[in-house]
Amino acid sequence: MLKRENRLAKSKDIATAFARGRTFYNPFFSIRFLPRTGEKRFTVVVSTKVYKRAVARNRLKRLVREYIRKNLPSFKSGGYVISAKPKITSLPEKEIVPAFSGACGRIR
Repeated sequence: MLKRENRLAKSKDIATAFARGRTFYNPFFSIRFLPRTGEKRFTVVVSTKVYKRAVARNRLKRLVREYIRKNLPSFKSGGYVISAKPKITSLPEKEIVPAFSGACGRIR
């Protein structure tokens, strides 16, 4: 679980990241990054187009959030909106984290 200070939770902040942030693509993830000084804040979005079952959507979110929590110092300060793409369903679970790591490597 991410600390409260590292969560991007307000709709206004998410909308700002979508409107003004840079987008980094990967076949499996789309990451919107809005640079800001000070804090590193994240939100993970997995739509029903990706996984129909809530259990699978929540599992994917937990995997991504855990990677973020462990590697928090290596991220730049700013707001991140991480969206999973439907193609991620073709990946085995153990390859999801390396795919996300590769997408994050483009930002650092």
